Amino acid sequence: MFRQIKIKNLIIVLIVIVLVFLIGWISFLDSKVRNKLDGALWTVPAKIYSRPLEIGEGGSLNLKNFIKELNILSYKKKSPPRKPGEYSFKNNSLKVFLRGFEEQPQGLFDIKFGLDSKVSGIKRADGISLDLLKLEPLSIGGMFPSHMEDRLILSWSEVPEKLVKVILAVEDKDFFEHHGVSPKSILRAIYQNFISMEIREGGSTITQQLSKSLFFSPERTLIRKINEALSSLLIEFHYSKEQILLAYINDVFLSQSGKRAIHGFGLASDHFFGTQLKRLKVDQLALLVGMLKGPSMYNPRRNPDRAKERRDLVIDILAKDLIISSSSAEDLKNRPIALIKPRFRGETRYPSFHDLVRIELKNNFKERDLRTKGLKIYTNLDPVLQRVLEDSLKITKKDLVKNYGDRLKEIEGAAVIIDFSSGEVKALAGGIDPSSFGFNRALNAIRPVGSLIKPFVYLTALSQYKRYTLTSVLDDSKLKVNLGGGRVWEPNNFDKKYHGDVLLHRALWDSYNIASARLGMELGYQAIDKTFRDLGINKKPNEYPSLFVGAYELSPIEVIQAYQTISSNGFFTPLRAVREIKGMGGDNSFSYPNKMEQRFRPEPVHLLKFALSQTFVRGTARGYPKKTIGKWGVGGKTGTSDNQRDSWFVGYAGRYLALIWLGFDDNREMPLTGRSGALQVWKKLMNNLDPNSLTNPIIPRINYEWVDLKDGLLSGEKCNNAIKVPYIRGTEPKTTPNSRRKCRKSEDSYTLDILEKLRGVFSEAILR
Repeated sequence: MFRQIKIKNLIIVLIVIVLVFLIGWISFLDSKVRNKLDGALWTVPAKIYSRPLEIGEGGSLNLKNFIKELNILSYKKKSPPRKPGEYSFKNNSLKVFLRGFEEQPQGLFDIKFGLDSKVSGIKRADGISLDLLKLEPLSIGGMFPSHMEDRLILSWSEVPEKLVKVILAVEDKDFFEHHGVSPKSILRAIYQNFISMEIREGGSTITQQLSKSLFFSPERTLIRKINEALSSLLIEFHYSKEQILLAYINDVFLSQSGKRAIHGFGLASDHFFGTQLKRLKVDQLALLVGMLKGPSMYNPRRNPDRAKERRDLVIDILAKDLIISSSSAEDLKNRPIALIKPRFRGETRYPSFHDLVRIELKNNFKERDLRTKGLKIYTNLDPVLQRVLEDSLKITKKDLVKNYGDRLKEIEGAAVIIDFSSGEVKALAGGIDPSSFGFNRALNAIRPVGSLIKPFVYLTALSQYKRYTLTSVLDDSKLKVNLGGGRVWEPNNFDKKYHGDVLLHRALWDSYNIASARLGMELGYQAIDKTFRDLGINKKPNEYPSLFVGAYELSPIEVIQAYQTISSNGFFTPLRAVREIKGMGGDNSFSYPNKMEQRFRPEPVHLLKFALSQTFVRGTARGYPKKTIGKWGVGGKTGTSDNQRDSWFVGYAGRYLALIWLGFDDNREMPLTGRSGALQVWKKLMNNLDPNSLTNPIIPRINYEWVDLKDGLLSGEKCNNAIKVPYIRGTEPKTTPNSRRKCRKSEDSYTLDILEKLRGVFSEAILR
């Protein structure tokens, strides 16, 4: 009797212990469920986009580059375009079926082109005229948390009703009836799988699948199934069916893109079809829902046949459940699977540009916010310029290896393109292989700039306009500088010759070292230092005369910042890669205003830009026809460091300023100069872009005079060796040599005739 009581008490104690444990475990699961679903459910990475291409009536648009951008965005040429992602071009009319992005609606639009690639009109499919059309930006990367999960969070209003119907038909028909676990679904799945002799349905409810995804590992054990069931019941107890379904739609894993895990239907829609979820057709939704059964097995890029079979099976289920008609089902199954090209497989498709974006963002945002808050970052990157820049680097390297042999096989490069008027960085390459991660030469390679420094010296001189003009005479004879301690510096010109007295502008476009060194020493280090600071160079120059011929190290991004101020007529604008940042709800969180500050008077900059344009006419970048030089409005400078270890070129054309650097990472010598190396990349780039020149502002204090190329004294258009040179008013030469008075006379007579005619007009006006 006593023994029976003892056993009974032991059983009661064990039951109590089990109950306490169960209550404790359920409380733990309940806390876990609520903390996860009530708090920040997911870490959502910042998404980084290119600039959206805006097309306005009356604006200029390079048609060739526009079509390139459509191709980069995975648009397909089809006449006539009938669905999103298609376009056609005929008789100066481009019809494009936009996929839509944010405020830009999806639809068919007709863009008419007039002369000189001007947009003469934009119309919708219904004939309504529009002033502006915006292409969707290219998704170029993100800033991801350590687990590399990527997703686009949707609100319930953004979830299409037809997606809900497809998911429930395939995954959980009784979702709105059960309480997290459905014995009926389990029995039905067993029956369907038995009669079809294959696994067509699963028994887990959507709530169970969500529970497994959020809280548990994928291993198949009894304990995990019990935990999953308990958690599902708790989820159903605390949350509405709509909240559960939305969490499931945002969370499910659908694909792997390199290191990046694609979660949620929102991102999967963009990843496979390049558009928003609400714009997908039933067959596209069926494909995505079908992938839930096996994201790798039914990936349409890897296994297109298997993916189509699975999609068609989902369509059959929809027809069986009377969600669509049988005829519609047959039509949907006959449609091919049309996917866009994969955009990027890791953190970004443009690693070098991404580095610049990251640097800018870290100055304004916390790292955690960038990786978890779901920010949308719109950059200034132009996908077409980026593609052309990358191709120009690769093709030029191939040509150089062909011409110079395998000794250039390891040559590297860096390049930056900006819109010099706004400071927007349009494209950037940190190496010749654009997809490589690691050392970013555009930002971090600190290299001797060679002759690229000379325009800074000459700008300093031209700013002292009472002392120097473009035709001031410089001395390019042999030079020895005593540095003290028995050291002597003796510069040489690249051609190993001395040129005696040369005009200032010729010394610059022919890049004479000795004349430039003498000029720099005349000006003094303090004056040069001020010019450097006004150009945006923060590194103090060394006080050695070799500074004036390029013994000074900068990174490519620092060099192009300095040339931005020159290109934009003396207005300094900080370079920027980021244009605008929006929060996850679409609100404007942060915008980058266009800052501009006048650092130099326009007159000396105008004179300097004249000399830089002569680099293409007579100097180290010569070779372009005059028509092209005039059309592009070009100017630039070659640079070669000592022993040809660095090949540089920086030049502007149209509104673009592009800088190119070529060299070896280990700083060894190479057979290239700025002209034979970096300039060749620049030429390929600009030949492809074919930009139109900007309208230069009229500067009232600038006068042009015909002068002689050799002595800089007055000449005439019909005189031999004459060139028309700008001067700041009052600094023009006054002397005309006797030998040129006759050919100069017609010039003077023409000027007098004009003045006499003007006097006559004004006199007549006064008499009236």
